[in-house]
Amino acid sequence: MQMTVLLHLVMIGAAADLLSGMIPNGLIVAGLLCGMAGQICALGAQGWINWILGVVIPLAALAGLYWFRMIGAGDIKLLCVIGGFLGPGRCVSCIILTFLFGGLISAILVIKRRNLFARLFYFRSYIAHFLQTKQWSSYRRESGRDGQFCFSLPVLLGLVFTLGGGI
Repeated sequence: MQMTVLLHLVMIGAAADLLSGMIPNGLIVAGLLCGMAGQICALGAQGWINWILGVVIPLAALAGLYWFRMIGAGDIKLLCVIGGFLGPGRCVSCIILTFLFGGLISAILVIKRRNLFARLFYFRSYIAHFLQTKQWSSYRRESGRDGQFCFSLPVLLGLVFTLGGGI
């Protein structure tokens, strides 16, 4: 039952992200509370620890990518919900699978958009600028979204494969 609730929450989050570009915070709060209740009901006091670790791992692992605006806050919060339900071990598996699917989707989009060299040049320029100036700037540009896609889709795919046996 818990995994069905989780899957539905993440599907709703991905659909909202695809439609509006945002994952509703109400959905995140509901998901965190459901994950906490599920962990506590299943494991008692150990459930608190599993829930906290599952929520904190995505925050710690992806904070750097968020700081550079290479990933959105909603995607990280959605992974925190997943971690709250799955606990730390399966959360790490889900994050790994999410990034594998993200890489696959990125490769498909680069081939479809025929912009591999433009994307590599942009990344190299971004890194060189950061190393030279030591000043933060957002990786994402508001204009020219040729290098962006909705990352909640790889999050959903990572969850589905994690629930199906994953890695």
